[in-house]
Amino acid sequence: MEELKYTLITDGSSDSTLFEIIKWSINDLYPKLAINGKFCDFRCLPHHVELGDVLQRIKIANVIYPFDVCFYHRDAESIDVRDILVARENEIINALPENLKNKVVCVIPVKMMETWLLTNETAIKAAAGNRNYTEELNIPSVGKLEKIQSPKDLLHRLLREASGNTGRRLKHFNVHQAVHLVAENTDDFSPLRKLEAFKKFEENLKNCINSILKEREYHV
Repeated sequence: MEELKYTLITDGSSDSTLFEIIKWSINDLYPKLAINGKFCDFRCLPHHVELGDVLQRIKIANVIYPFDVCFYHRDAESIDVRDILVARENEIINALPENLKNKVVCVIPVKMMETWLLTNETAIKAAAGNRNYTEELNIPSVGKLEKIQSPKDLLHRLLREASGNTGRRLKHFNVHQAVHLVAENTDDFSPLRKLEAFKKFEENLKNCINSILKEREYHV
């Protein structure tokens, strides 16, 4: 079978970290499926594309990186999980014509992308450049992650703590780069399957890919 091409569109360039999570999820659910993924960085374009223009962003992404599946990210920005997931998904899907709706998978972490990076203490220590940090990090249990008001602040604090740096070295510690390294150092995102937002994401992912595979008469 020809490879499955997918493109990720995010709220901002820092959210490109979601690419690692999406790739893991596809590989875990469809281990025999050849995939080729791209991140669409709108900063490279000669003209500005409005963040809220869902359809235009997807059309442009499909020109730059033609896709079978488009993963479209929006942060939930709320801890009212059920209502906000429905609201955000409707904002995305309702902006699309019928021929695109079955090609778009919504990626909506609660409350923001960093929530999905708070499951692996070893990965956080490695991302901070200090795998041998001996202190235990105070990471909330997975069941509590979607109730955290500011997961970004928490992850930044944990990375700075795990770095072991103080003074000038701590001041110059690149926490934003370290955030990306958390995903790269995580080899198993299955704990996220306890989260409502991630369960919804994988449900939509399976519906989309299964539909494509059925059309291609391919079974994995």
